[in-house]
Amino acid sequence: MLPTTTRIMSADDHLIEPAHLWVDRVPAKYRDGCPKIVEVDGRQAWLYEGEHTYIPMGSCRALPGFSEAGYPPAPGTARFDEIRPGCYDPVERLKDMDIDGTWGQLCFPNYARFAGHRFFLNVTDLELGLACLRTYNDYLLDEWCATDPERLFGAVILPLFDVEKAVEELKRVLAKGARAIAFSENPTVLGLPSVHTDHWDPLWAVANEAGIPICMHIGSSSRLVTTSADAPPTVLVALNGVNSMMAGVDWLFAGILERFPRLKVILSEGGAGWIPYILERAEKAFHDGRLSQDTSIGQAGVKATRSPREVFAEHMYVCLVDERFALRSLADVPVDNLLFEGDFPHGDGLWPNNRAYLEKALADVPDADAVKIAETNLRGLLRV
Repeated sequence: MLPTTTRIMSADDHLIEPAHLWVDRVPAKYRDGCPKIVEVDGRQAWLYEGEHTYIPMGSCRALPGFSEAGYPPAPGTARFDEIRPGCYDPVERLKDMDIDGTWGQLCFPNYARFAGHRFFLNVTDLELGLACLRTYNDYLLDEWCATDPERLFGAVILPLFDVEKAVEELKRVLAKGARAIAFSENPTVLGLPSVHTDHWDPLWAVANEAGIPICMHIGSSSRLVTTSADAPPTVLVALNGVNSMMAGVDWLFAGILERFPRLKVILSEGGAGWIPYILERAEKAFHDGRLSQDTSIGQAGVKATRSPREVFAEHMYVCLVDERFALRSLADVPVDNLLFEGDFPHGDGLWPNNRAYLEKALADVPDADAVKIAETNLRGLLRV
């Protein structure tokens, strides 16, 4: 069971970027072109590079009197005066965390997109995008996390369109105390090289030396798996874990975790109940002598030399949201690799009932294991 003294640490939450984030902070030369909130027919939207992007109410927590349902297009969207200030204000966020019984949060962006690709995917001005990306990281580390460094943490975003610039930015934010990196679960969807190449090795080398974890949030490739264009959203949400399954298998066989043995990988918001099946299948593939890479048709030429179960146990972490199956499978899911996530203010989480949920979900789990899942596994990854 979960001891009352446990300080719950959530591995995946989001900040709804405040309306003033960029317009008040980017260098003056970029101010006209940076993202800003504008009024559109009574709704609010981000305006950037001529495109309006509405704030999904379904990704926020509504104030009393407003429905929590709704996604773009307008009017199924949120205004800042319709959502809890804890969505976008770090002081108010701490109050909402106290209501929930959550001590610490690792936060990802929202409008900037989960791997920061708002500022380099299909944009016309990469110089402006790079300035906006750096401004987000400065706000995250210097203001959001600095509000309470013991409780608020953030996954920095990197200019993945240029690996040298990504390395430069990683070194810059490490000097500011960055604790985690947001990377894409599938960079090929963003038009970038796959993790089966050595393209990213300069980035992995810096992360490996720093001991900073690589986080891959579902949707960080800008594509969530569904079955067909006309499938209802319930199909997409039910299949959320598929994105993490694919990313996890990529990393099991990419050779990255063999070349960079200190790297840790977090598969964010992808669930954990699928781990026993995927590891079983990965082991089968690993030991199948009939399988070999065919470089003549473009397959990567690196062959894994360590078993998937070993690689997973030493390097990979998965997150429990509202899920009980993985906890009934602890004999097949290493408890040292499980994290809790509250996903505030997104709808996948259970705010304001996350602590109550965990107390019930972990009732039959040994105390020491419950503390690992709810607190200390993530503390170890973030080095706090």
